[in-house]
Amino acid sequence: MELSIESIRDEDQETRHDLARQAFGGRTAYDPDVPTPDPDRMVCAYDGDRLAGIVVTLGFQMTWAGGTVPCGGISGVVVRPEDRGRGVARALLAESFDRMRRRDEIVSALYPTTASLYRSVGFEVAGWYQWRRIPLEAIDPRPADGGVAWERVEFGDERVRPVHEAMSSTMDGWFRADDVWWGRFWHQASQDGSKNRYAYVGLRDGAPAAALVYRYDPSEDRLYELGLDLLAGVDHDAVAAALGFLARNGTTAGRVETTLPDELLAVHLPQVQRAPATNDWPWMFRLVDVAGAVEQRRWPTSVAGEVHLDVVDPVIAANTGPVVVELAGGKASVSPGGDARVRIAVQDLAAIYAGADVNLRHRAGRLPGATDADLDLLGAACTARPSMPFFF
Repeated sequence: MELSIESIRDEDQETRHDLARQAFGGRTAYDPDVPTPDPDRMVCAYDGDRLAGIVVTLGFQMTWAGGTVPCGGISGVVVRPEDRGRGVARALLAESFDRMRRRDEIVSALYPTTASLYRSVGFEVAGWYQWRRIPLEAIDPRPADGGVAWERVEFGDERVRPVHEAMSSTMDGWFRADDVWWGRFWHQASQDGSKNRYAYVGLRDGAPAAALVYRYDPSEDRLYELGLDLLAGVDHDAVAAALGFLARNGTTAGRVETTLPDELLAVHLPQVQRAPATNDWPWMFRLVDVAGAVEQRRWPTSVAGEVHLDVVDPVIAANTGPVVVELAGGKASVSPGGDARVRIAVQDLAAIYAGADVNLRHRAGRLPGATDADLDLLGAACTARPSMPFFF
Protein backbone atom coordinates (compact mmCIF):
# COMPACT_ATOMS: atom_id res chain seq x y z
CA MET A 1 0.00 0.00 0.00
CA GLU A 2 1.25 3.52 -0.78
CA LEU A 3 2.14 5.58 2.27
CA SER A 4 0.23 8.74 3.15
CA ILE A 5 2.31 11.65 4.54
CA GLU A 6 0.24 13.93 6.79
CA SER A 7 0.05 15.60 10.21
CA ILE A 8 -0.50 13.34 13.18
CA ARG A 9 -4.02 12.16 13.84
CA ASP A 10 -5.43 12.99 17.27
CA GLU A 11 -5.84 9.36 18.28
CA ASP A 12 -2.17 8.48 17.61
CA GLN A 13 -0.37 10.50 20.30
CA GLU A 14 0.06 7.45 22.54
CA THR A 15 1.09 5.33 19.55
CA ARG A 16 3.73 7.95 18.76
CA HIS A 17 5.14 7.58 22.26
CA ASP A 18 5.23 3.77 21.97
CA LEU A 19 7.10 3.97 18.64
CA ALA A 20 9.66 6.34 20.13
CA ARG A 21 10.10 4.10 23.16
CA GLN A 22 10.69 1.10 20.88
CA ALA A 23 13.17 3.00 18.70
CA PHE A 24 15.21 4.65 21.46
CA GLY A 25 14.89 2.20 24.33
CA GLY A 26 12.74 4.40 26.56
CA ARG A 27 11.12 2.99 29.67
CA THR A 28 8.65 5.67 30.69
CA ALA A 29 4.93 5.14 30.31
CA TYR A 30 2.88 7.46 28.14
CA ASP A 31 2.19 10.72 29.94
CA PRO A 32 -0.61 12.81 28.39
CA ASP A 33 0.55 15.87 30.39
CA VAL A 34 3.90 16.14 28.58
CA PRO A 35 3.74 19.27 26.37
CA THR A 36 3.52 18.37 22.68
CA PRO A 37 4.03 20.47 19.53
CA ASP A 38 1.21 21.55 17.25
CA PRO A 39 0.07 18.76 14.89
CA ASP A 40 1.64 20.63 11.95
CA ARG A 41 5.03 19.97 13.57
CA MET A 42 4.44 16.20 13.79
CA VAL A 43 4.69 14.75 10.26
CA CYS A 44 3.53 11.14 10.03
CA ALA A 45 3.62 8.31 7.49
CA TYR A 46 0.47 6.20 7.48
CA ASP A 47 -0.03 2.83 5.84
CA GLY A 48 -3.80 2.89 5.84
CA ASP A 49 -4.72 3.51 9.46
CA ARG A 50 -1.38 2.24 10.81
CA LEU A 51 1.22 4.78 11.93
CA ALA A 52 4.47 3.75 10.22
CA GLY A 53 6.77 6.65 11.15
CA ILE A 54 6.98 10.19 12.44
CA VAL A 55 9.24 13.25 12.46
CA VAL A 56 8.77 15.91 15.17
CA THR A 57 10.14 19.45 14.73
CA LEU A 58 10.50 22.12 17.42
CA GLY A 59 10.88 25.84 16.74
CA PHE A 60 14.10 27.53 17.89
CA GLN A 61 16.09 30.71 17.34
CA MET A 62 19.70 29.61 16.79
CA THR A 63 22.62 31.95 17.42
CA TRP A 64 25.29 32.65 14.82
CA ALA A 65 27.83 35.45 15.35
CA GLY A 66 25.59 37.18 17.88
CA GLY A 67 22.52 37.16 15.62
CA THR A 68 19.69 34.65 15.55
CA VAL A 69 18.42 32.46 12.72
CA PRO A 70 15.05 30.59 12.85
CA CYS A 71 15.76 26.86 13.22
CA GLY A 72 13.67 23.72 13.00
CA GLY A 73 15.01 21.36 15.66
CA ILE A 74 14.23 17.76 14.70
CA SER A 75 13.59 16.05 18.02
CA GLY A 76 12.74 12.57 16.82
CA VAL A 77 12.75 10.50 13.62
CA VAL A 78 11.03 7.17 14.23
CA VAL A 79 10.12 4.42 11.75
CA ARG A 80 8.64 1.08 12.71
CA PRO A 81 11.22 -1.73 12.26
CA GLU A 82 8.92 -3.52 9.81
CA ASP A 83 8.65 -0.38 7.66
CA ARG A 84 12.34 0.41 7.37
CA GLY A 85 13.81 0.22 3.89
CA ARG A 86 10.70 1.77 2.29
CA GLY A 87 12.08 5.32 2.18
CA VAL A 88 9.80 6.39 5.03
CA ALA A 89 12.36 8.56 6.85
CA ARG A 90 13.40 10.38 3.67
CA ALA A 91 9.77 11.11 2.77
CA LEU A 92 9.02 12.39 6.29
CA LEU A 93 12.11 14.61 6.33
CA ALA A 94 11.34 16.04 2.88
CA GLU A 95 7.85 17.03 4.04
CA SER A 96 9.29 18.44 7.27
CA PHE A 97 11.68 20.64 5.25
CA ASP A 98 8.77 21.93 3.18
CA ARG A 99 6.91 22.88 6.34
CA MET A 100 10.00 24.52 7.83
CA ARG A 101 10.34 26.70 4.74
CA ARG A 102 6.67 27.72 5.00
CA ARG A 103 7.32 28.70 8.65
CA ASP A 104 10.51 30.56 7.65
CA GLU A 105 12.67 28.15 9.68
CA ILE A 106 15.69 28.46 7.44
CA VAL A 107 18.13 26.08 9.14
CA SER A 108 17.69 22.76 10.90
CA ALA A 109 19.61 20.75 13.51
CA LEU A 110 19.38 17.27 14.99
CA TYR A 111 21.21 14.58 16.95
CA PRO A 112 21.70 11.66 14.52
CA THR A 113 21.22 7.99 15.20
CA THR A 114 22.35 7.26 11.62
CA ALA A 115 24.63 9.99 10.25
CA SER A 116 24.66 8.47 6.75
CA LEU A 117 20.87 8.85 6.46
CA TYR A 118 20.97 12.50 7.44
CA ARG A 119 23.94 13.26 5.19
CA SER A 120 21.91 11.82 2.31
CA VAL A 121 19.20 14.45 2.91
CA GLY A 122 21.53 17.42 3.30
CA PHE A 123 22.80 17.45 6.91
CA GLU A 124 26.43 17.54 8.00
CA VAL A 125 28.17 17.21 11.37
CA ALA A 126 28.67 20.65 12.93
CA GLY A 127 29.73 19.82 16.48
CA TRP A 128 29.62 17.41 19.41
CA TYR A 129 27.25 17.04 22.32
CA GLN A 130 29.88 16.12 24.88
CA TRP A 131 29.74 15.27 28.56
CA ARG A 132 32.71 16.23 30.74
CA ARG A 133 33.31 15.22 34.35
CA ILE A 134 34.90 17.93 36.50
CA PRO A 135 36.22 17.35 40.04
CA LEU A 136 34.55 19.97 42.21
CA GLU A 137 37.86 20.87 43.82
CA ALA A 138 39.07 21.94 40.34
CA ILE A 139 36.47 24.75 40.33
CA ASP A 140 37.21 28.01 42.15
CA PRO A 141 34.39 28.51 44.70
CA ARG A 142 35.24 32.16 45.41
CA PRO A 143 33.37 33.76 42.47
CA ALA A 144 30.15 32.63 44.18
CA ASP A 145 30.56 35.72 46.36
CA GLY A 146 30.81 38.12 43.41
CA GLY A 147 27.63 40.08 43.95
CA VAL A 148 25.28 37.17 43.24
CA ALA A 149 22.77 36.08 45.88
CA TRP A 150 21.23 32.66 45.31
CA GLU A 151 17.56 31.86 45.72
CA ARG A 152 16.14 28.36 45.49
CA VAL A 153 13.13 28.38 43.15
CA GLU A 154 10.36 26.09 41.97
CA PHE A 155 10.64 24.23 38.65
CA GLY A 156 9.26 26.48 35.95
CA ASP A 157 10.32 29.74 37.62
CA GLU A 158 9.88 32.40 34.92
CA ARG A 159 13.27 34.01 35.67
CA VAL A 160 15.34 31.02 34.47
CA ARG A 161 14.41 31.23 30.79
CA PRO A 162 15.51 34.84 30.11
CA VAL A 163 18.87 34.20 31.79
CA HIS A 164 19.40 31.18 29.55
CA GLU A 165 18.34 33.17 26.49
CA ALA A 166 20.74 35.99 27.35
CA MET A 167 23.63 33.52 27.42
CA SER A 168 22.37 31.72 24.29
CA SER A 169 22.54 34.99 22.36
CA THR A 170 26.34 35.06 22.82
CA MET A 171 27.16 31.41 21.97
CA ASP A 172 27.27 30.06 18.39
CA GLY A 173 24.97 27.08 17.94
CA TRP A 174 22.97 27.68 21.12
CA PHE A 175 19.26 28.18 20.75
CA ARG A 176 16.41 30.06 22.30
CA ALA A 177 13.93 27.26 22.72
CA ASP A 178 10.18 27.26 22.16
CA ASP A 179 7.51 26.72 24.81
CA VAL A 180 7.32 22.98 24.09
CA TRP A 181 11.03 22.43 24.83
CA TRP A 182 10.79 24.41 28.06
CA GLY A 183 7.58 22.63 28.99
CA ARG A 184 9.22 19.25 28.55
CA PHE A 185 12.32 20.36 30.47
CA TRP A 186 10.36 21.50 33.50
CA HIS A 187 7.88 18.61 33.31
CA GLN A 188 10.69 16.05 33.39
CA ALA A 189 12.36 17.86 36.28
CA SER A 190 9.15 17.82 38.32
CA GLN A 191 8.01 14.29 37.46
CA ASP A 192 11.25 12.32 37.67
CA GLY A 193 11.03 11.13 41.25
CA SER A 194 14.20 9.05 40.93
CA LYS A 195 16.33 12.21 40.76
CA ASN A 196 17.04 14.63 43.59
CA ARG A 197 16.87 17.91 41.60
CA TYR A 198 17.11 21.57 42.54
CA ALA A 199 16.70 24.86 40.70
CA TYR A 200 18.30 28.17 41.69
CA VAL A 201 18.30 31.73 40.40
CA GLY A 202 21.26 34.03 41.12
CA LEU A 203 20.26 37.66 41.75
CA ARG A 204 22.55 40.65 41.27
CA ASP A 205 21.13 43.91 42.57
CA GLY A 206 17.75 42.19 42.62
CA ALA A 207 17.82 41.21 38.92
CA PRO A 208 18.29 37.63 37.64
CA ALA A 209 21.90 37.16 36.54
CA ALA A 210 22.47 33.38 36.71
CA ALA A 211 20.48 30.15 36.78
CA LEU A 212 21.20 26.56 37.81
CA VAL A 213 19.28 23.30 37.55
CA TYR A 214 21.17 20.26 38.83
CA ARG A 215 20.58 16.85 40.33
CA TYR A 216 22.30 14.45 42.70
CA ASP A 217 23.35 11.17 41.06
CA PRO A 218 24.88 8.05 42.63
CA SER A 219 28.66 7.90 43.04
CA GLU A 220 31.07 5.00 43.37
CA ASP A 221 33.44 6.77 45.77
CA ARG A 222 31.57 9.77 47.23
CA LEU A 223 28.11 10.36 48.60
CA TYR A 224 26.95 11.86 45.31
CA GLU A 225 27.84 13.16 41.88
CA LEU A 226 26.21 16.28 40.47
CA GLY A 227 24.51 16.17 37.08
CA LEU A 228 24.12 19.61 35.54
CA ASP A 229 20.86 20.06 33.61
CA LEU A 230 21.29 23.80 33.01
CA LEU A 231 23.82 26.50 33.87
CA ALA A 232 23.52 30.01 32.49
CA GLY A 233 24.72 33.50 33.27
CA VAL A 234 24.21 36.89 31.68
CA ASP A 235 27.97 37.56 31.64
CA HIS A 236 31.34 36.00 32.48
CA ASP A 237 31.15 36.81 36.19
CA ALA A 238 27.66 35.30 36.49
CA VAL A 239 28.80 32.04 34.89
CA ALA A 240 31.79 31.96 37.25
CA ALA A 241 29.45 32.51 40.19
CA ALA A 242 27.26 29.59 39.07
CA LEU A 243 30.25 27.28 38.81
CA GLY A 244 31.43 28.49 42.21
CA PHE A 245 28.02 27.66 43.68
CA LEU A 246 28.43 24.07 42.45
CA ALA A 247 31.95 23.89 43.87
CA ARG A 248 30.59 24.50 47.36
CA ASN A 249 28.96 21.05 47.16
CA GLY A 250 32.42 19.51 47.26
CA THR A 251 31.99 18.31 50.84
CA THR A 252 29.44 15.70 49.73
CA ALA A 253 29.79 15.37 45.94
CA GLY A 254 32.97 14.49 44.12
CA ARG A 255 32.37 15.69 40.58
CA VAL A 256 29.94 17.49 38.31
CA GLU A 257 29.02 16.26 34.83
CA THR A 258 28.24 18.94 32.28
CA THR A 259 27.72 19.49 28.55
CA LEU A 260 29.08 23.04 28.66
CA PRO A 261 31.47 23.51 25.71
CA ASP A 262 35.20 23.04 25.97
CA GLU A 263 36.07 26.65 25.16
CA LEU A 264 33.83 27.98 27.92
CA LEU A 265 35.24 25.54 30.48
CA ALA A 266 38.80 26.39 29.44
CA VAL A 267 38.17 30.03 30.38
CA HIS A 268 36.79 29.14 33.80
CA LEU A 269 38.89 26.14 34.91
CA PRO A 270 42.55 26.77 35.80
CA GLN A 271 43.21 22.99 35.64
CA VAL A 272 41.03 22.18 32.63
CA GLN A 273 43.04 19.00 31.99
CA ARG A 274 41.20 17.56 34.99
CA ALA A 275 37.89 17.65 33.08
CA PRO A 276 37.98 14.56 30.82
CA ALA A 277 35.25 13.80 28.32
CA THR A 278 33.11 10.86 29.43
CA ASN A 279 30.74 10.62 26.48
CA ASP A 280 29.97 12.46 23.26
CA TRP A 281 27.60 12.40 20.30
CA PRO A 282 27.64 14.42 17.08
CA TRP A 283 25.01 16.95 16.18
CA MET A 284 24.20 17.80 12.58
CA PHE A 285 23.16 20.95 10.78
CA ARG A 286 21.36 21.81 7.54
CA LEU A 287 20.57 24.89 5.49
CA VAL A 288 16.85 24.60 4.70
CA ASP A 289 16.80 27.89 2.81
CA VAL A 290 20.33 28.63 1.59
CA ALA A 291 19.72 32.25 0.63
CA GLY A 292 17.78 33.02 3.79
CA ALA A 293 20.31 31.32 6.07
CA VAL A 294 23.22 33.26 4.54
CA GLU A 295 21.43 36.61 4.49
CA GLN A 296 19.86 36.55 7.96
CA ARG A 297 22.91 35.75 10.08
CA ARG A 298 25.70 38.16 11.00
CA TRP A 299 29.15 38.00 9.39
CA PRO A 300 32.54 39.49 10.34
CA THR A 301 32.55 43.20 9.56
CA SER A 302 36.15 43.00 8.36
CA VAL A 303 35.37 40.56 5.53
CA ALA A 304 34.33 41.79 2.08
CA GLY A 305 34.16 40.10 -1.31
CA GLU A 306 32.10 37.69 -3.36
CA VAL A 307 32.12 34.01 -4.21
CA HIS A 308 30.29 32.25 -7.07
CA LEU A 309 28.74 28.95 -5.95
CA ASP A 310 26.91 26.15 -7.73
CA VAL A 311 24.85 24.62 -4.93
CA VAL A 312 23.63 21.01 -5.10
CA ASP A 313 20.82 19.97 -2.76
CA PRO A 314 19.60 16.33 -2.86
CA VAL A 315 16.12 17.15 -1.50
CA ILE A 316 15.23 20.85 -1.71
CA ALA A 317 15.20 21.87 -5.37
CA ALA A 318 14.84 25.57 -4.54
CA ASN A 319 18.36 25.54 -3.06
CA THR A 320 19.98 24.03 -6.15
CA GLY A 321 21.70 26.17 -8.76
CA PRO A 322 24.25 28.96 -9.27
CA VAL A 323 24.32 31.89 -6.83
CA VAL A 324 26.59 34.81 -6.04
CA VAL A 325 27.26 35.46 -2.36
CA GLU A 326 28.47 38.97 -1.57
CA LEU A 327 29.85 39.95 1.86
CA ALA A 328 30.34 43.49 3.13
CA GLY A 329 29.84 45.41 6.36
CA GLY A 330 28.86 42.35 8.41
CA LYS A 331 26.03 41.42 6.03
CA ALA A 332 25.60 39.06 3.08
CA SER A 333 23.41 39.00 -0.01
CA VAL A 334 22.62 36.03 -2.23
CA SER A 335 21.53 36.48 -5.82
CA PRO A 336 20.91 33.87 -8.51
CA GLY A 337 23.37 33.54 -11.36
CA GLY A 338 27.10 34.05 -11.59
CA ASP A 339 29.65 31.76 -13.20
CA ALA A 340 29.00 28.78 -10.87
CA ARG A 341 32.75 28.52 -10.31
CA VAL A 342 32.69 26.59 -7.01
CA ARG A 343 30.52 23.48 -7.04
CA ILE A 344 29.38 22.70 -3.49
CA ALA A 345 27.00 20.20 -1.94
CA VAL A 346 24.57 21.70 0.55
CA GLN A 347 26.10 19.42 3.21
CA ASP A 348 29.52 21.03 2.75
CA LEU A 349 28.00 24.49 2.64
CA ALA A 350 26.30 23.79 5.98
CA ALA A 351 29.56 22.60 7.50
CA ILE A 352 31.48 25.67 6.29
CA TYR A 353 28.67 27.97 7.47
CA ALA A 354 29.18 26.37 10.90
CA GLY A 355 32.94 26.95 10.87
CA ALA A 356 34.40 23.79 9.31
CA ASP A 357 37.94 23.94 7.91
CA VAL A 358 37.51 25.20 4.35
CA ASN A 359 40.96 24.07 3.19
CA LEU A 360 40.40 20.58 4.57
CA ARG A 361 37.18 20.31 2.56
CA HIS A 362 39.01 21.58 -0.52
CA ARG A 363 41.82 19.03 -0.12
CA ALA A 364 39.17 16.32 0.11
CA GLY A 365 37.88 17.37 -3.31
CA ARG A 366 34.65 18.82 -1.91
CA LEU A 367 35.02 22.32 -3.44
CA PRO A 368 35.97 21.78 -7.09
CA GLY A 369 36.72 25.00 -8.92
CA ALA A 370 37.57 27.04 -5.82
CA THR A 371 40.46 29.49 -6.20
CA ASP A 372 42.80 30.56 -3.40
CA ALA A 373 40.81 33.81 -3.19
CA ASP A 374 37.55 31.86 -2.78
CA LEU A 375 39.03 29.73 -0.01
CA ASP A 376 40.49 32.77 1.76
CA LEU A 377 37.14 34.57 1.68
CA LEU A 378 35.15 31.58 2.95
CA GLY A 379 37.73 30.83 5.64
CA ALA A 380 37.77 34.43 6.87
CA ALA A 381 33.97 34.68 6.93
CA CYS A 382 33.10 31.32 8.48
CA THR A 383 34.87 31.36 11.84
CA ALA A 384 32.19 29.97 14.16
CA ARG A 385 33.02 27.36 16.83
CA PRO A 386 29.49 26.20 17.60
CA SER A 387 28.27 24.01 20.42
CA MET A 388 24.79 22.75 21.18
CA PRO A 389 24.77 21.58 24.80
CA PHE A 390 21.00 21.17 25.23
CA PHE A 391 19.31 18.01 24.00
CA PHE A 392 15.95 18.00 22.25
